[in-house]
Amino acid sequence: MQSPQDTIAAVATPFGEGGLGVIRVSGTRAIEIVSKIFHRGAKTSFPAASGGESMDPLPATAGDDDFFKNASSHTCHLGTIRDIDQVVVTLFRAPQSYTGEDIVEISAHGNPLTLQKILNLCIQKGARLAGPGEFTERAFINGKMDLTQAEAVAELIRAKTDKTQAAALAQMQGTLAQRVRQLRGRLLPLLAYIEVGLDHSDENHDFLLRENLSVRCGEVQDEIGNLLQSARVSKILREGLRVALVGRPNVGKSSLLNALLKEDRAIVTSTPGTTRDTLEESLNLNGIPVVLTDTAGLRQNSADPIEQLGMERARKSLEAADVVLGLFDGSEAYSAQDEPMVQQAMGKPHLWIINKSDLPQKFSREKLETLNGKAPVLELSAKTGDGLDKLIDGLVNFALDEKSRASEAQWLLNARHQAALERAAEALARASEAAQAESYEECVALELQTALGAFGEIIGETTTEDLLDQIFSAFCVGK
Repeated sequence: MQSPQDTIAAVATPFGEGGLGVIRVSGTRAIEIVSKIFHRGAKTSFPAASGGESMDPLPATAGDDDFFKNASSHTCHLGTIRDIDQVVVTLFRAPQSYTGEDIVEISAHGNPLTLQKILNLCIQKGARLAGPGEFTERAFINGKMDLTQAEAVAELIRAKTDKTQAAALAQMQGTLAQRVRQLRGRLLPLLAYIEVGLDHSDENHDFLLRENLSVRCGEVQDEIGNLLQSARVSKILREGLRVALVGRPNVGKSSLLNALLKEDRAIVTSTPGTTRDTLEESLNLNGIPVVLTDTAGLRQNSADPIEQLGMERARKSLEAADVVLGLFDGSEAYSAQDEPMVQQAMGKPHLWIINKSDLPQKFSREKLETLNGKAPVLELSAKTGDGLDKLIDGLVNFALDEKSRASEAQWLLNARHQAALERAAEALARASEAAQAESYEECVALELQTALGAFGEIIGETTTEDLLDQIFSAFCVGK
């Protein structure tokens, strides 16, 4: 049975060989446990430096309990772990540590076997293996961070681009929590005023004017709307902008994929229908994570069952895409073969791409403007790279539209945050309606309490054990 009073231990660095590996131990017995396996100094001398004398560290000492009891927090100590490895032990005393508990971090050479042996010793001496995210969960429980900051730790670890990293770091520093607390602070006086009136209804207490209450609720709703506007860009920064390359066979989809990746990832031939399956690759476009999907060519009729399966997968990729790049062959005129792609692409946000601009042009861009005048039309050559910069700018502009640019580096809203904000907005709308309809003050107060509760869920002031398990189970062990 796991208990928050247990002392926990885990390897805190990724599995595999490396220069260093770290075992983290946290809890009331962390110092005691490590002191039982750690010996200060080293059993052998270091080799002599070039032209110098050999350096003998402090003699190895066993029974370091007294030493650890007196050692200062945030200090590092050279020594050995039994006969396993020479290590550096770093001591963090509560409450000035990541978890708010005593923490000892053992830095050893990054050999998986070595790290596992040291971890096993810690467990033998009384620690238990930490669960996923348990160190960060303890930091939350002990008040070292709120729930949005804890979630941002995982976001920072997974960040693949500089914009995602900046947003996660800002949220880890409390930007989202501060904004939520500001919104709560604007609602609390309204609720307090109403509740005072209810408690003193026999004293002819003046209730807050209903018109003023509606205005204030509306102002907070607008602020929530501004927050929710960043949900779209948050999803893109977290999961990547999904871009599907579609078009009839041999328009240059695979060539464009290779040009954007700057490597020959997809097979390119002059034979139509070379691509029979979807090919998915990730890349970083000016700080925006992008997931590119090269698809099989779409055409009206095909007797080849493999090609039919490829086209079906292409349609599914198109449906899942955030934006579609509809490709045309600039060296040929628009034809009926382009129709299947056009009809499907127009059902999604899309950009029209006229490829092969390095060849004599027969395609008329006016045809595309009659289809949909709002969709951008770009001319480029996947072969020479001419025009690729404009395409990249177009994709970045799509990912960070005008409203979301202001919030791109402030926080990363996830589905949990979004659902709570939507509940708060709905409760405020009901509170405003109740006030305007001259309903009982209790009804207005109840809706305000619902909104405040939703804000509390975001930062973790009101939460459940199941919710915490759900959040921290997605973390890696050791974090």
